[in-house]
Amino acid sequence: MELITTGHRQISRHVDLTRIQVLGVVAAEGPVRPREIAAGLQMTASAVSRHLAALETAGQVVVRVDPADARTFLVQAAPAAADALDAVLDAGIRVFAEVVADWPVQDIRAARALIDRLNQAWDQHKDHARGPIRPTTDGNP
Repeated sequence: MELITTGHRQISRHVDLTRIQVLGVVAAEGPVRPREIAAGLQMTASAVSRHLAALETAGQVVVRVDPADARTFLVQAAPAAADALDAVLDAGIRVFAEVVADWPVQDIRAARALIDRLNQAWDQHKDHARGPIRPTTDGNP
């Protein structure tokens, strides 16, 4: 947990990670409706709207009326979105490389395999973990 907390704290000083998540969804799925972004990221509509407004101001997304439903709009990534996402990815890769610089290659491969396995398990179970996290009394997560 310390790794995640420290990494998040260091990165969030420079980048709004939630905004990057929103941008990532738009880039991967766009054109997309805000409610679909909110559902996919388990965010409120108002939070998504706030991030989309900031991304539009930054020139990273383009917003247009939804031709199928004039009550909402569609969002798609602007060309600048790829640069923003690449910059965050590059920064993460640099930090990761620094952290494991003195690790043997086989340890890095083993860590990657376990992280891939964890991500797959997380994807399979994410719909089951929608409620609040409650600590157990027996010391187990």
